[in-house]
Formats: sequence, C-alpha cells, structure tokens
Amino acid sequence: MQIMTFTGSKGGVGKTTIIFNYAAWLAKSNYKVLLIDGDFQANLSSSYNLITNEHTLLDVFIDGDPEIRNATKNIDLLPASPNLDRVEGLIQTKMYREYLLMQWMNANAKKIQSYDFVLIDTHPEFGLLTKNMIAVSDIVIVPLEPSEYGFQQLKTQFDLRMADYRKDSVDPRTGVSDIDAKVYFLGNKIQHNTTESREFRQALDNMPDVIAQINAREIMRKSTAQKQAVVDMPDSEIKKYPGFKEHLINQFTQMTQTIQNESEA
Repeated sequence: MQIMTFTGSKGGVGKTTIIFNYAAWLAKSNYKVLLIDGDFQANLSSSYNLITNEHTLLDVFIDGDPEIRNATKNIDLLPASPNLDRVEGLIQTKMYREYLLMQWMNANAKKIQSYDFVLIDTHPEFGLLTKNMIAVSDIVIVPLEPSEYGFQQLKTQFDLRMADYRKDSVDPRTGVSDIDAKVYFLGNKIQHNTTESREFRQALDNMPDVIAQINAREIMRKSTAQKQAVVDMPDSEIKKYPGFKEHLINQFTQMTQTIQNESEA
C-alpha cells in the first residue's frame, strides 16, 4: 500500500483533476483505491456526487464517526466536510494534533491496508490539516504549472516549509524526523506552443524528483466538470484530442512505476 498526498502552495494547478483521473486509471488497472478529500471546497467529493455533512473526514478530528463510502468500482472515498476549514481551531490545543489522521488510520489499519493506493487531496496551504495528511504519507506530490509568478518560487517555498516541518518533527530520542515522505513534483498544464511552457518543460527536465509532465488539454477540465475521467470517456470524445489519452496513461504509468520503485527501495 502506498499513501500519497497531493498538495502545494497555490490553488488552480489542477491538483484535484489529476487525482480524479489518476484514481480512475488505477481502478481500471484493477488497483483498489481510497480517496481522502481534505479540501473543504470538496471538489473531489463533488466529482463522485458525495457531498455530505455527516460522517466525513471532519469526524476524524472531532472524535466523530467518519465513514468511507464506495464511489465507483475499485474506488472508495472519505468525503470532505464544508466545515473542514474549522479544523485548525478545533485541534489547536489537542495533544499530537499533527498525528490525528495517523491515529485514526492506525485504529482502522485492517480497512486501510486493504487498498493498494490511498490518494489524499488537500487545500492549498500548509496548516495543521495538511500536516496531518503529510504525516501519514509515503509520497507527497506537488503539482506545478507554467506561471508568470515563477513556478520555481512556489517550489522553493514548498521545499522550505517541508524542511521546517521535518525539523520540527524530529524525535528527540532518536534524532530522526517522524516525517519521512518523499517529495516529488509534477509538471501540469504544459502547452506545446508557448515560450513559457517550453521554458517550463526545459526546467522540469533538469530538476530532480519530477514524477510526471502532463500536457494542457481542455479534456482534463471537462473530466471533472462532467464527472467522467478521461480513461472512461467514449471514443467519440477522445478523438477530439488526438494522442492525449495515450499521453496521460503514459504519464500515470511512469508515476506508478516510480512510486512502486520507491516502496521497494
């Protein structure tokens, strides 16, 4: 089993769309997937028509009764609550406040370990909720996109926050940090006909720990708007975007191989 958190310092980079489509491809490849929606905007939950205020991820943090729902074949979901934005204040004074999700997963280990992959969506910030997600993760994936503000700045900002979190989580008895997730970066929304995207791709090619590079196509936006992953769309729709489905599958295959190699290292 591999636990992956998708996060970053900036919204709008296509994080939820990537998770939605990656989960569908994994499910089609006969892997069992658990999705955890850690964003109070609940876009991932909405993609499966599982918007609710009862028995959600919020219950993990308030000693409630969270419930994992079946979303579709081979995909289950622990949905978000619109009130997840209250978590920071609710757990501020709790002991082990950054490990509450870990405690819940350990208490439900048999169920959690029945999945091949756990994919976690987050709100684009680095607060206590996101730290809970990172604490349980084997892999952290940070999507980046070509940006006039400089993707390198966003990468550096995340690297610094992650380094501080690792440092703050060092066990004084061993001198080893409890936060051992491997961080990868994912290039997203890459166009073939802009100088900005060409420079972005060149930079990614020279960066270590880039796990995938996904091209920009309207079909990705459509996938979440229509609540149908690219790999599940009919050929009539796929033909409008020649080569993109194959490109996406290739990138997801590469991602999965990298993740599996990491688990064997």
